[in-house]
Amino acid sequence: MNPSYEYWRFDLSPYVFQVMNINFNWVTTIWGASLLVIFFGSSLFLTRKKISSTKKLITNSDQNENKLKLNKLLTRYEYFETILIYVLGIFIILFTLQKLNIHWGLRWYSTMYLVAFMAVYFSCMHWIKKKSLMMTENMLMNLILACIFGMLIGARSAYVFIYNWDLYKDHPLDAIATWEGGLSFHGGIVGVSLALLIFCRKYKIPFFHLSDKLALVVPIGIGMGRIGNFFNGELWGRPIASHVPWAIIFPDGGPLPRHPSQIYQSLAEGWGLFLTLFIISRFKQKEGTLSACFVIFYGFYRFIVEYFRAADPQLNYYSLTTFTWEPLSRLGQLQWWQYVTMGQILNILTIAAGILFLFLTRRNIQENSTEWFNRINTFYRTHKIEKS
Repeated sequence: MNPSYEYWRFDLSPYVFQVMNINFNWVTTIWGASLLVIFFGSSLFLTRKKISSTKKLITNSDQNENKLKLNKLLTRYEYFETILIYVLGIFIILFTLQKLNIHWGLRWYSTMYLVAFMAVYFSCMHWIKKKSLMMTENMLMNLILACIFGMLIGARSAYVFIYNWDLYKDHPLDAIATWEGGLSFHGGIVGVSLALLIFCRKYKIPFFHLSDKLALVVPIGIGMGRIGNFFNGELWGRPIASHVPWAIIFPDGGPLPRHPSQIYQSLAEGWGLFLTLFIISRFKQKEGTLSACFVIFYGFYRFIVEYFRAADPQLNYYSLTTFTWEPLSRLGQLQWWQYVTMGQILNILTIAAGILFLFLTRRNIQENSTEWFNRINTFYRTHKIEKS
């Protein structure tokens, strides 16, 4: 590395915003309070009036086609009313927090998780309306809750028992402190998969039918999550060996410029994986093929990008010549391919598991076949869902 080059020093805030930085002084003025009352009051009043009148029209209408149009209109009014209530509630909460001097803030990483689950929700809603997913809107909310709990339990358990057991074995109560950081994506995959198994068994939905849909959306969440890691200034890359114009000096990573591996991971594990699965989904395939490809290609992309990411300090690097865990400073004599991280070891297992899944799904039902459509129609009839 040539020390004459100047690299950008990371100085981004981990917060999207903080309550302490929002100006609410205008709310306490007579004009500000009046404006809020007029806006929210009139909007809620008019929306409620529209909902009431539309319900009366539906009751009095004798034509099914007209009822269908009115029901769609009613749904829009109800959505708008819900949005208004949520916005008003959020505004009141933020105002109260600032007046109580509670300096709460929305972090980038948390926001990315919200974006990921919103992507799952809206994608599933799209498939439900197209009647290509065996699920109802009520089931969808239960699915998201199950995935959240499965992800947190699985990701935290893997981090505690695989990545940092030496610490948590002496402080077991700290294992539940997820707000302090420490989640493993590999553990998250296992946790979500177990949650999906329980969910599918409860609602009698074929596991791979559901997992294939989610596999197509999850990379969006991964890509956004890695961007959140970048804004947090965490999970940075290894020190650069030669001049890299986009290298960054992270505050907690010492004075050396490093690869912004979070961005690399976002491009590979997130958007690259999404593009790969999208292309695969355009071809005829057995149910489960897309899920297996998700596991395989995630492990493949993650394995490659791990060569740019710094290892967890409590584990360091695994030497393939001495078969011991060593810090990077002691591996100076070895070539880059002669040592790996724990993440890469887990990725090898991930790829192997994906290949096994691909083998096991070879006899599954083919998507968009007659049998596939008959099964979905049976689900519709069972849950009394009519095609629009």
